[in-house]
Amino acid sequence: SSGINAEYGGPEIELIAIATGGRIVPRFSELTPEKLGYAGKVREIEFGTTKDRMLVIEDCKNTRAVTLFLRGSNSMIVQEAKRSIWDAMCVIRNLVRDNRIVYGGGSNEISCAVAVSAAADKVPSIEQYAMRAFADALESVPMALAENSGFAPFATLAEVKSRQIKENNPRLGI
Repeated sequence: SSGINAEYGGPEIELIAIATGGRIVPRFSELTPEKLGYAGKVREIEFGTTKDRMLVIEDCKNTRAVTLFLRGSNSMIVQEAKRSIWDAMCVIRNLVRDNRIVYGGGSNEISCAVAVSAAADKVPSIEQYAMRAFADALESVPMALAENSGFAPFATLAEVKSRQIKENNPRLGI
């Protein structure tokens, strides 16, 4: 035969090529110095009680490439960790695309409730009662967040609301 034909492939070899700056070649006879990538260190490590092995490639040409290694007691734990990492990466991607954010923890609802209550103070008619009821309804979101977090809901809401007004900071939440 004219050479060794490697039967390896798949996404892993493509990712290694991207990370090292190398080119995938189907036969060793086609390998040239221009097609070689670069890695500062390549090593194999063993881990776990079953002595699983993993190839670690470090100090690559494309340092933006990373690998996340997840292990868990069962596949459900690993799948949940993968979903959580995917969600976090999507959040980062969305922030890169558009860096405007909406603050959480009920901060928007508290800020709106304060504004609606202040506007209700200026309304002399019976409509002010509907406005105050709407402000109270807005406060139900941060109240639920405080209660679900194990805080005293009324005291926590009063404290955050007071700080929002005193510091003129609508981004404060539960």
